Amino acid sequence: MQNDKPESREPKVAEGPSAGDGEKKALSAVETDAAKPKGISAVAVLWTFGKCLSALLPIYLAGYYRVSTSLLVCGMMVYTGWKHAREAKEARLKSAIELLDDEQEHTSTRTSRIKRDLPAWVNFPDVEKVEWLNKVLQQVWPFVGQYLEKLLVETIAPSIRSSSSHLQTLSFTKVDMGDKAMKVVGIKAHTENDKGQVLLDLYISYVGNVEINVEVKRYFCKAGVKGIQLHGMMRVILEPLIGDVPIVGAVTMFFIQRPKLDINWTGLTNLLDVPGLNVMSDSMIMDAIASFLVLPNRLVVPLVPGLHVAQLRCPLPRGVVRIHLVEAQNLASKDNYVKGVMAGLSDPYAILRVGPQTFTSKHIDNTDSPKWGEMYEVVVHEVPGQELEVEVYDKDTDKDDFLGRTKLDLGIVKKSILVDDWFTLKDTESGRVHFRLEWLALLSGTDQLEQVLKRNESVTGKNAGAPSSAILVVYLDKAEALPLKKGNKEPNPMVQLSVKDVTKDSKICYTTVNPEWSEAFTFFIHDPRNQNINIQVKDGDRVQSLGSVTIPLSRLLSSSHLSLDQWFQLDQSGSASRIYINAVLRVLWLDKEHIQSDVSSNLAAGPSKQLPQQSSPDPSFATEGMLRIHLLAGQNLVPKDNLMGGMVKGKSDPYVKINIGGETFTSHVIKGNLNPTWNEMYEVILTQLPGQELHVEVFDKDMDMKDDFMGRLKINLKDIIDSQYTDQWYSLTDVKTGRVHLVLEWVPTASEADRLDQVLQFYSKQSYQNKTVPSAALLFVFIEQADGLPVKKSGKDPKVGAEITLGENSRKTTVCDRTTTPQWNEAFCFTVRDPRDDMLIVKLSHSWTLPIGSLVVPIRELLSEPGLVLDQWFHLDGASPESQVLLRTELKMLVPSKCPGATEKAKPVPASDPAPVKRKQETDTTVRSSSVDTPAVETIGSSVAVKEDVDVKKTAGVKTVIEEKGEESPSPAPPEPSHTSPDLSFASEGLLRIVLLEAQSLIAKDNMMGGMVKGKSDPYAKISVGEATLKSSVIKENLNPVWNEMYEVVLRPQSGQEVQVELYDKDMDKDDFLGRFKASVADIIRSQYTDQWFALDDVKSGRVRLILEWVPTVSRNDSLDQVMRLQTLQTYQNKARPSAALLFVYVDRAHSLPFKKSGKEPKAGAELVFGKTAYKTKVCESSRSPQWNEAFYFLVQDPHEEMLTIKLSSAWDQPMGSLVLPVRELLREPQLVLDHWLHLDGALPESQILLRAELKILNSRMTEVPKPSVPALKEATATEPTLRVSEKEKSSQLQDTSVSVSTQPKQPEPAHTHPAAHLEKAPAAEPPVTHTAPKTTPAAVVEKKELPTKPEAAVKEDVKPQPKNPESAALDNLAQATVTALPAKTPGPAEEPPKAGEVLPPHTSPDPGFGKEGLLRIHLLEARELVAKDNLMGGMVKGKSDPYVKIYIGGTTFKSHVIKENLNPTWNEMYELVLGGQSVQEIKFEAFDKDLDSDDFLGRFSIKFSEVVRSQYSDQWYSLNDVKTGRVHLILEWVPTVASAVRLEQVLQLQSLQAFQNKAVPSAALLFVHMDRAHSLPLKKSGKEPKAGAELTLAETTHKTKVCDRSNNPQWNESFYFLVRDPKHQMLVIKLSSSWDEPVGSLVLPVRELLAEPQLVKDQWFRLDGAGAQSQILLRAELKVLNTRMVDLIGAGSLPCSAAACSGNGQVKLSLSYAPQQKRLTVTVHSCRGLLPQSKDGVDSYVSLLLLPDKSKATKKKTAVKKKEHNPEFNERFEYDLSMEDVRFRFLSVSVKNNSASFRGRDVIGQVQIELGQVDLTSGVTEWFTLKDEAE
Repeated sequence: MQNDKPESREPKVAEGPSAGDGEKKALSAVETDAAKPKGISAVAVLWTFGKCLSALLPIYLAGYYRVSTSLLVCGMMVYTGWKHAREAKEARLKSAIELLDDEQEHTSTRTSRIKRDLPAWVNFPDVEKVEWLNKVLQQVWPFVGQYLEKLLVETIAPSIRSSSSHLQTLSFTKVDMGDKAMKVVGIKAHTENDKGQVLLDLYISYVGNVEINVEVKRYFCKAGVKGIQLHGMMRVILEPLIGDVPIVGAVTMFFIQRPKLDINWTGLTNLLDVPGLNVMSDSMIMDAIASFLVLPNRLVVPLVPGLHVAQLRCPLPRGVVRIHLVEAQNLASKDNYVKGVMAGLSDPYAILRVGPQTFTSKHIDNTDSPKWGEMYEVVVHEVPGQELEVEVYDKDTDKDDFLGRTKLDLGIVKKSILVDDWFTLKDTESGRVHFRLEWLALLSGTDQLEQVLKRNESVTGKNAGAPSSAILVVYLDKAEALPLKKGNKEPNPMVQLSVKDVTKDSKICYTTVNPEWSEAFTFFIHDPRNQNINIQVKDGDRVQSLGSVTIPLSRLLSSSHLSLDQWFQLDQSGSASRIYINAVLRVLWLDKEHIQSDVSSNLAAGPSKQLPQQSSPDPSFATEGMLRIHLLAGQNLVPKDNLMGGMVKGKSDPYVKINIGGETFTSHVIKGNLNPTWNEMYEVILTQLPGQELHVEVFDKDMDMKDDFMGRLKINLKDIIDSQYTDQWYSLTDVKTGRVHLVLEWVPTASEADRLDQVLQFYSKQSYQNKTVPSAALLFVFIEQADGLPVKKSGKDPKVGAEITLGENSRKTTVCDRTTTPQWNEAFCFTVRDPRDDMLIVKLSHSWTLPIGSLVVPIRELLSEPGLVLDQWFHLDGASPESQVLLRTELKMLVPSKCPGATEKAKPVPASDPAPVKRKQETDTTVRSSSVDTPAVETIGSSVAVKEDVDVKKTAGVKTVIEEKGEESPSPAPPEPSHTSPDLSFASEGLLRIVLLEAQSLIAKDNMMGGMVKGKSDPYAKISVGEATLKSSVIKENLNPVWNEMYEVVLRPQSGQEVQVELYDKDMDKDDFLGRFKASVADIIRSQYTDQWFALDDVKSGRVRLILEWVPTVSRNDSLDQVMRLQTLQTYQNKARPSAALLFVYVDRAHSLPFKKSGKEPKAGAELVFGKTAYKTKVCESSRSPQWNEAFYFLVQDPHEEMLTIKLSSAWDQPMGSLVLPVRELLREPQLVLDHWLHLDGALPESQILLRAELKILNSRMTEVPKPSVPALKEATATEPTLRVSEKEKSSQLQDTSVSVSTQPKQPEPAHTHPAAHLEKAPAAEPPVTHTAPKTTPAAVVEKKELPTKPEAAVKEDVKPQPKNPESAALDNLAQATVTALPAKTPGPAEEPPKAGEVLPPHTSPDPGFGKEGLLRIHLLEARELVAKDNLMGGMVKGKSDPYVKIYIGGTTFKSHVIKENLNPTWNEMYELVLGGQSVQEIKFEAFDKDLDSDDFLGRFSIKFSEVVRSQYSDQWYSLNDVKTGRVHLILEWVPTVASAVRLEQVLQLQSLQAFQNKAVPSAALLFVHMDRAHSLPLKKSGKEPKAGAELTLAETTHKTKVCDRSNNPQWNESFYFLVRDPKHQMLVIKLSSSWDEPVGSLVLPVRELLAEPQLVKDQWFRLDGAGAQSQILLRAELKVLNTRMVDLIGAGSLPCSAAACSGNGQVKLSLSYAPQQKRLTVTVHSCRGLLPQSKDGVDSYVSLLLLPDKSKATKKKTAVKKKEHNPEFNERFEYDLSMEDVRFRFLSVSVKNNSASFRGRDVIGQVQIELGQVDLTSGVTEWFTLKDEAE
């Protein structure tokens, strides 16, 4: 422009030389051009033509090659953007250089004329210009350029070339730093800081015409820089100052804020000016500069040696500033509507920056005066200098609008300590922000730590938890001798430092085991007393750990100056690996005593002298209302989680976000469901301002990526308020499909409390998935002012704030300036759950730290006030007598429109329904389903109970009112009936219960060898009753089978009905007939209960035992508990569970069903689902008022838990509504009948269904469990009882039962099978199951814990036993076997706790059978001559087997490990079982060969348990039955118990002498514990009494008692036992808790204390630890030492050999002794055992002795031969005359030989050599010695 207008330069006073030269050249060029004659230049024409051709060529090529024009347009846009950015950057650089030249010219001219004038940039008196320094820099700049050129060419270029083979041809072709030197435009010196340093701020400006070009010749690549701009303030610190040259120890330089940088690229790097890349490249360069030159990073140049450079590079911060972002006011409104015609508000949020630390507040929707109440903490490294920068924005969906900014030097905060003020926003029309800034000094001592922690308890922020009490600065220096990586490579170590949830990473040091990091890290610490810092050294991939160390911060607290500066040894690393760390802790202290009083603003008005009598709130006070949002379900949502790239349609994981009035609610995520059910309720308090909308958005939850959008919808709040109540489906927009079911209610408020009970009862029936409890009222609180508050201890007035709390909600007022009469004038609103119990608490305090006074206002006091309002002065507790606060509290009752008795608005009549009926509000006894199309389980899980108890008679007189819209209907509809009218035969059915027990003497059908050999049968039974057919399981190979299966059939008694039972033999082709018989149903009904044998017809022999019971029904629930108790006592092989009741349902009609989506009337059908049974009604013709008149029945297992679900739909495809009816609701009805209209969920508000539900309790006469006969037990092969141990297992077994879902006709079929009955294809249960008697306590299965069962006494009180035969009575005492739990005995009804003045019982009263059990010890040693099952080559080559053993006793099964490929396996495993000593059970053993498919049978045998008890101890071989060969070696011991500790030491010695393969350790004793009761337990935290349960733990065994009802004096009366390994060291721990989650107390009882008690019993009250002073527990602990016979065997020296010891060749028992006087060695051969068998009959064995060395064999001696024995006894004595010295060097060789061995056979069975010098021969020794092979 200067060239075009040269005349514009004339007015200038002076011109720079460069400008003048440019002007002259430009003028001369113009004159030359003007002098030339005008004409046409050929070169110019060709150049113009070439440019046009180059421009059109890409277009031609694109069309020729059919390239998309979008690529060409995109390229043109990129080129245009690059050109624009490039020209703008060049223009900025050129203007900056010209401005610099003009400024220099202008400055020099002005200063030469008027030296007192300063340039325009000098505005501050403390900033000095340093022209002399700039002149020096200008003078030395060429030499700086030379140095940099030499550095780049000679040092940097070779380094770059060696770093990569691709850059080997790189070279700097030009390095010119230009003639524009860097300028220092001002210097500011700070003198208020430390006297030992000089602190300077240098304002740097560099506009250089630098030109650096680089070239890579290999790739013909050129790049470079031409022009750089850099502007910023650099701080220079000269420290430490020393008393020697050069006076300054080091120079530290850094930028406090990022400098401004602009680079003009050339060559290939021009691409960096492409839009998008230019921002990225500039930020990357700035990040590189900031990494070592921007605070907190520093560049330190030491000038003298020996300095601690680390302290200079990473000094401690100056302090910490706690920032309270309180609120803002009068912010600009940016959210305008209708293109600015309607003015809205903003959604403001704030961004706070202090250096590199940035914080973003939450955004507040739709307000210009947001209240954030957030707190932040920032580390301040340098003051003065660092500033708090605040920018406020309006949150928008696209680009956020700017609302203003402000700055504050943190040096002011340090000086004032506390700044509490409003700050006006700049660069905007209006707005200010309220900050409270606190300067926290760093203390190097712990004197103030406790006070800081106490202060922090009252300081909170909405965005964070408790404030920090300290900061931790960790200087990471270096490490040494780190371990190598895998492959012996040097690692790339880096460090991760973690404090609680905060983790920071160091830089990576590449390829070194001695890294140096020299980095500092800062952490905020909440409580240094219980926090640690975890330091982990890892490889650069952050996977391989190189070592770690954990330093407790409590260690710093105990060190001097709260610092540790030392080496730390690394854990999990090399032996010499260590790391050097300097950790410094500083306590954050707010010095309130030195706070300047004039810093904070006067935010509150001064108090008035005359106190007002009442408050004066704003007219808008208490005008808010409540919006209740009930999110029910979704349907047909869009699938987002597609598979195989979208080829396979998947599902979604939907959740919902709801936003209104600044509140956002997020539902939980429903996994894998396009029709989710949420059933969540939300409440929000809103004003009725126009323009508010409810925003609902649905998303699909993803783990890795952003959640997928699934649709949205908007609803105007005005529409919700107008309609008051809306229940409908809303279609989602912006998606193809999907809708959401919402119930929206603007809850009306009332100022009367007469409806409170009705509202609370209405709410008590509702439950939601998100645990929300509906609010019953709104409480509005206006706190105006306080008066007469006390002053502080220091004499100053307090800064008063009020905290108002109701339940879990808390609000805080502003903190007023120092005064004793603060004024707030602030209003708050709270939701109230129960006005009768909730309390309003108002706490006044000084700056939230020092309490001043408090006030408690029970909400129930408002209920008796006129208008539910209290407006008066209240006296404060804990303050001065004259202290009071003026408060207005106003209660508004929330009365929902659906609450019974609430006023309902008239609903418009649809055109298609000419005569709808509007009824008076009826009682709703249903549980409302949250979805209309979800399965029953989901519906029940998310149901909403909305029941109101009313007399049934009142519903009979329900009046109907006909409302019409428009013209009157010509024919009014008849009134709807108030009750159903079922057929007279409705609910006349009864239950026939059939128990198929056993059969005897059946015909053998599976004969062999053409009938020559009589075989057996595989019997099963078919039972036919009417049209119901039941089939039992198949019992393999048994003529006396035991089934023990139960079936139930629902029948309507008719003449001629029969029960037919047919038996068949199961075959592969056609089943053989085994007989039949029939029983008349009329006879069964007449006898009610029959238990007898029925002879089979049409066959020679056979009979079947059946129990047939016609179970009568009653319409009362007094016998229900007895029926439920009987269920727990009965178990059947087919897992059937006796029903407790029958539920009869009559579906009459429905009314006002919704239209279909198409607008047509629905074809309604109803599906009834109960458990796994489902029925469907007929489908009616198109009508909104269908009629079915159909009846159904269901078998009910547990009326307290089960629910009936009814789903209405149109032709079974479009849901129309649903209803959930808990059966327990019928238990509260008269005659157990419910008969009236019920509202439908998911339909219209007026949609209802009329039905009758009638419950009939089954009054069974079966008071005892049926049992098979004893002969059947003897004959049966699998009748061991498998007992269920918990209700949870019962329910799981019930769920496994097959259930058929069928459509029931209008009238039910004559018979209906129990859902638990086996169908025709049901497999036989394995193993079969029998029953135990009611008196018998069920035994737990191994490794499953046992819940307590009912004791004998309790059962006798409730159930009267039937007479039984002696054979059946023999089974009453089944063994109570368990490994991990004692079958506890459940008490009867809990007794009342002792009243005041009653004497507590001094001792327990356990059952007489307490502590009578004994221990069965099974020692599985080995087996011999097992059958080979793994044969090769089709059986031609005999193989081996992989044997293992199963041991059955009672309901317990033990399984040994598998021995691979061995026909003579050795297991050496031991098992222990606790059993009753009078049991008649059998111990069954089965051996199997382990195979991949089905295991092969290797034999079985059984042992009578009574024989084991009688013999006490047996050690013998047992032959296997049902196989050709095989035997098993067992030791069976019945270990009785004794109440004496005399033999305890010997028992414990037994443990050390025995080792078993399965790691079992023999128990030394049994500990029996009887938990009686507890007394004076403490209350829970909530103030309620605990639901006490006790957990007993000994070693790894844990038992739990039942959980009692709420009481301080619970009673359990339960017994347990424990296996005790070591009574001297083990402890019994008893923990009491409330419902297993809140501890109540504990007791630790060392078992050794029982050893000092008489009879080893403690029966007394014990005090509880961690409870109240009076809390105690009454229990009986009884120790029984196991009196094992093994102890006697130890004394006799004949301890039975373990399988490990007996493995292979057996053992020999010897006695060795030496007589010194006679110089005689005596060897006695007693016996052998476990010798290697040579045949079934035994072996002919003898023992040979030889003293070695003995070349002549003169010392060889032998015993007599024992014929055909595996365990021969010799009892022969041999003597050798030897001196003591000779004996010490001799070996005794003992060989057991086979006398019947052939010439070529092996005659040595086993051998052992005894080194006599190692044996105590003087005292003598007798023991078993293991025989080994000769080779060994």
